[in-house]
Amino acid sequence: MSGSNVNQLEALAQIGDLDIRLDQISHHVTNLPEREIRAGIEAELGVLASEAKVLDAQIADLERQQRRHEDEVARIEAKRAHNSERLYDSHLTSPKEAEALTAEADALGRHQTEIEDQILELMEELEPLHEARANLGRRGSAATERMAAVDAAIGTAEGEAGKERDEVLDQRAVLVNSADPALMSVYEERRAAARGAPVLGRLVGTTCSACHLEVPSVDYERITQLAPDELAECPQCGALLVR
Repeated sequence: MSGSNVNQLEALAQIGDLDIRLDQISHHVTNLPEREIRAGIEAELGVLASEAKVLDAQIADLERQQRRHEDEVARIEAKRAHNSERLYDSHLTSPKEAEALTAEADALGRHQTEIEDQILELMEELEPLHEARANLGRRGSAATERMAAVDAAIGTAEGEAGKERDEVLDQRAVLVNSADPALMSVYEERRAAARGAPVLGRLVGTTCSACHLEVPSVDYERITQLAPDELAECPQCGALLVR
């Protein structure tokens, strides 16, 4: 077996190892545990947003009622002030008119008290809703902070993985430039068809490193007797064997 053939097959094996490492890097980045944490935070924020929407609608409805009552109180107060001016107007001489104004003032006063009681009830209803809304805001802020921390961790991991990927790709490029184009063609075709399954392994003793199964003795004898420039395949998994 010539040295050039040994180097070519070993270069192919090293390229295979680098491709496995590239797949591992991609898998690691895709399946970072922080991504699952991030998904959980996203779901939490979604729930908080839904709860906030319901609370906001309830608060807005009660506040509209409160404003309507407050506007009515303002109108009553203006009416009472106007009647008071008329009642004490020096030009008012009719006892019946004075009596009517006094009666109306009493009625307006009672009505104002009723409405102010309703305003107090609305304020009592609003208080726990505002507290609940503020709590949702605090929880949302905390979740957003956790999200930022997780995103930073993901960014750091992606950056580190990117650097390693670039280093591996540089090593691979050097090996590919020195590899036998025919061998590379066969390897790349097998790799494209395998869709992630091992396509290349080493014959370690009588075991294929791709599938970790022992090569039957008959096949082992045949493979070891092949010419150095002939490609061998594992009879168990079909991977190319470097020997």
